[in-house]
Amino acid sequence: MSKKYKSKRQHTSCLCQTGSFKIMLMFFYLFIFSTLFLMCEKDKEIELNPVYGPAQERQFGEESALVQELSFNSDGFYIVGDFITPVDEGTHPVIIMIHGSGSATRYGAVPFNPLIEIFLRNGFAVLCWDKPGSGESTGEFEIGYTITGRAKILVDATRVMLENPSIDNSSIGLWGISQAGWVMPKALDMTSDIAFMIVVSGGAEDGIEQFSYQVGQVAACAGETAENVEKVDMYWSQMQKATTYSEYKEAADFLVTIQSIVDYTGVSVSEENSWNAWPRNIDAFFNPMDVIEHTTIPVLVFFGELDKNIDPVQGAHAYQSALEASGNQDYRIEVIEGAGHVLAPAQTVCLDEFVGSEYVPEYLEILEEWLSDR
Repeated sequence: MSKKYKSKRQHTSCLCQTGSFKIMLMFFYLFIFSTLFLMCEKDKEIELNPVYGPAQERQFGEESALVQELSFNSDGFYIVGDFITPVDEGTHPVIIMIHGSGSATRYGAVPFNPLIEIFLRNGFAVLCWDKPGSGESTGEFEIGYTITGRAKILVDATRVMLENPSIDNSSIGLWGISQAGWVMPKALDMTSDIAFMIVVSGGAEDGIEQFSYQVGQVAACAGETAENVEKVDMYWSQMQKATTYSEYKEAADFLVTIQSIVDYTGVSVSEENSWNAWPRNIDAFFNPMDVIEHTTIPVLVFFGELDKNIDPVQGAHAYQSALEASGNQDYRIEVIEGAGHVLAPAQTVCLDEFVGSEYVPEYLEILEEWLSDR
């Protein structure tokens, strides 16, 4: 009996050892997996690799500032710009400046210096950079996803600011113009680290509807009748959003009869065997109001009364409705009289009108007043 008992105990002991070994092995693999996962996450956090150059003092109007060249990696892009801080020591809130469409460097496609002077005077640091493909920044956006790509860069720039000990990471704000009106809301949907937002002439509808308005205004400036302007707006949208060839062709057939639109866009009628409906997941279908109607951070919005790129009437109403729907308690929407797309004085803002580089004073006054309360 004792022999059998002993044998049984030995067998049981063997089973226990085997079970313990399996458990230990399981924990070992779990440890390895967790370690690798954390290493990957750590790598993800440090892959931005921000590099700051030496600080140099520079004047922005009447304000002195320290300027450092800053570079960082962002999802296949190499971003180079300027990090600008007030000369006084301590931590500062920061404003990240976002360009519109087209090429632009850290110095702005529109005049940045008067804006930076206001930001500095109100105690804000500033970050701005060369857009990829302009200046020293490199990388190419995926076709159809420029807004998404730019938003990811903005989110990474926000992460860089969060890690900077001279920045109050609870006060990271955005200023952006034109196409930034899509980029910034897209970024808001990706991060909760943005504290406030200033939108200048940013669209309040999807990109197709925005360009429909723009080509309609081109037709109006070319002397087309009000009826034709309305048709250009309607048919441009229909052409881009068409899901059938007949729907597309009806719109394109009309648009090619308007010479100003042909000259401006190069529109032509495609044959059925070479036509495809646009994918619905590309950035052109992104409506920033889908994000704004859930946005409760402070928001300041500007439109120029004479804007021919962005519909100021539709934009102001859309922002008002979306911010009311969000329950936002801190927002301001201004339509500046006598101003065009970049908020410079204008008469018509048709393509042949010269627009100067001086901003409408009211824009700068409201901007400074709003920032002084932050």
